[in-house]
Amino acid sequence: MDEMSWKRTEYETWEEAFHGLAPVVRQQSVRVAAYTQALFVQACEMNFGKDSKENSERMKGKYADLAYKCGMYHQLGKALVPPEYQIWNESFTEEEKAVYKKYTSHGRVLAAVLQEKGTKGGKSKGDFSEQPTKNIPWLMIRESCEQHMERWDGAGYPEGKTGKAISPIAQIVGIAKELDRLASGTKSEDPFAEAMQILIDQSGTAWNPALVEVLTSSRSKCRAIYNKYIHYTEALPKTIPLVEKKKDRPMGLKYRPMISDTAGTVVAYEAIPWFGGVLGRPGETETADEVEDMLVRKKMVEDISKYFLYEAADAVLRIENCKLNLKWVLLRMMPSFYQLGTQLQNFSQLFKDQPISKEKLLLTVPAEMLANGPKNTLTLAERYLRNGIQLVLDGYDPKKHAEKLPSEKLKSMGFNYIRIDPELYMRTETADAIASLKEENFVIIGGEADSHDTVSWLEACGADCMSGTISGIMVSEDELIRDSLVRER
Repeated sequence: MDEMSWKRTEYETWEEAFHGLAPVVRQQSVRVAAYTQALFVQACEMNFGKDSKENSERMKGKYADLAYKCGMYHQLGKALVPPEYQIWNESFTEEEKAVYKKYTSHGRVLAAVLQEKGTKGGKSKGDFSEQPTKNIPWLMIRESCEQHMERWDGAGYPEGKTGKAISPIAQIVGIAKELDRLASGTKSEDPFAEAMQILIDQSGTAWNPALVEVLTSSRSKCRAIYNKYIHYTEALPKTIPLVEKKKDRPMGLKYRPMISDTAGTVVAYEAIPWFGGVLGRPGETETADEVEDMLVRKKMVEDISKYFLYEAADAVLRIENCKLNLKWVLLRMMPSFYQLGTQLQNFSQLFKDQPISKEKLLLTVPAEMLANGPKNTLTLAERYLRNGIQLVLDGYDPKKHAEKLPSEKLKSMGFNYIRIDPELYMRTETADAIASLKEENFVIIGGEADSHDTVSWLEACGADCMSGTISGIMVSEDELIRDSLVRER
């Protein structure tokens, strides 16, 4: 790709720039931030990097939170590099390698620009340049962005700095990133231990020997971070601790592929809650519909919904970490969830804990409940949509719901996805309604595609994707990952 043909985005905030990174880069940055903070605290205790008055002012425990930010934003410059250059590829040409490496110097300037934009009278639009500063936090973030790929022996980039010419915080971020890279990509019985040994063996060449001592002294803290985040990595793409998926757990999600056409192209997955413990019938499960009344009585809807939200979001992470194609995961939500009042704070925390795009997680909301349910339900749904939560209008009847939920109102509320009531399939008027909705740019999702005739009819009507027994049986998350990997090899 000609770099000159790629239009660089001008970011106004740190959050915008961070979300300009590829998901896998954001996930790595979260892990590196945690390692960086732990190593920085240990480094301060061991007087690492305090070889000058200037560095002594920086290597203080009060900057522990700043160290976390240094780790979080160290790859920020990749948001200014064409997407195909955000992730290192061994097959890059020498020219492409040079383009990739620009993210370090780009990152320093971007950090400087964002710092100045955050102040009164900051930079004007279009000004991409760094102004000198003596502000210690500002300098530490800039140096982390620019120097984290420098190496003790001068073998790094962008400038080939050596020894103590590399900022102490950049040295820490650099070894934190390498620890994560090695531990995340190494497939062995103990990837973390193997990664640690590699870094120890590089003492005096790639790494400052004093920094390696800090690393070994922080082994237990770094191991705890590894255990927390290993589920985000390619080495062992398991699930995060927030959603323990033990074999004997009483509930979970099953997944069914959603296909885009009769050729069987999988574009998404439908996530369907299940509950175990059917009295007298070991091994059998119940649907959410069958237990919802009990959950409402026991006031468990919020906790259970949160569990399923995290589990579905985790599935998105695992699929992305395995580099599989995915438009989204569609989660069947219990209707009673929408009667809890706004859960926006929980959603905000979800997307912090699970750094995925909001567009990758879709939630069903019953059309009948919005049309004829409690008065505040419609207001709450609109509030979710305004805040970027993706809702699918489920069981929509274009004729029955037309008065209270006309297409113009749905568009103004922010709805993009509609699933027609399966009871209306195979009818001329339904096909006409789908065509009309398609003209208004709604995405039509077909459910209960339980026969070849149904699949063919949905495809002919222009459904964007469909699910049902004929599109694939329900499988566990592990089976979903395994089958998808086989299919895309």
